[in-house]
Amino acid sequence: MAKGKKKNESRLVYIPFVALIIVIVIFFAIGFRSSSPTVSAESAFTNIVKVSSVDYAPNGTTQVYFISWYGCPYGATLSWPLYLALTHYGNVSVEPHLSLTEPDLGGAIPGLLFENFQPNSSVQFHFYYIYNQYLNATPSGQPLNGEAIQIGLQELQTSAPNWVFNLVKEYQLNKTTVLYNNNQLPIALGSPIPHLVTTLIVTGPGGTWILLGYPKSLPPSQVISISHDPSQILSEIKSGNVPSPIEATSQTIYQVIQKASES
Repeated sequence: MAKGKKKNESRLVYIPFVALIIVIVIFFAIGFRSSSPTVSAESAFTNIVKVSSVDYAPNGTTQVYFISWYGCPYGATLSWPLYLALTHYGNVSVEPHLSLTEPDLGGAIPGLLFENFQPNSSVQFHFYYIYNQYLNATPSGQPLNGEAIQIGLQELQTSAPNWVFNLVKEYQLNKTTVLYNNNQLPIALGSPIPHLVTTLIVTGPGGTWILLGYPKSLPPSQVISISHDPSQILSEIKSGNVPSPIEATSQTIYQVIQKASES
């Protein structure tokens, strides 16, 4: 009987150590969870998703980055709701423009080229066009020669902050895939001419959001159905007659900018 009691007492000695180990494991698990970035399972292609809790914007500002190219149909599509959302935060200068013609999209997409932004708030807007109208050279005339991805990254690296370059590279070559020719490929490889696709980044005290391509709620074909003339669409927007698909999508972008601005 005494022997059994002694054995039970020896087991009790380990209980505090086991409890301590459990506490340590829980502590580190909670700490890791709270310090890890927020990553959405939703694809950033056609969806604006929060990808990180990190604030890359300086001094309490909110930064909006638009990376595209002059002839991009997706960039032309996204330009409309982005323009409308930005008018809440400053004066946006744009030029009506047509993308290159892609038959599977129904022709050239009417859009806007951003020229300047004068903020009247803490929101700042930056835009970069890394290829020309026809996706065969940079805006300065450097031929792509089948190296559009690498040259596009070089263009971005020389003009944008390093964190923008890193996010674009990561989400276009590693984290976002599309189905192309029955293969799941990184989005930058998912076309006859592999290249960096249009990207929207919003960052601020509330975290960082990314959208690749066009917004799901406003496909290129829907922009064409509104009008083939970008000047006409712009005139309607400025007069207050905003087409409902553009209005709805602009509200989504506006809400993301607002969320990014919240500390």
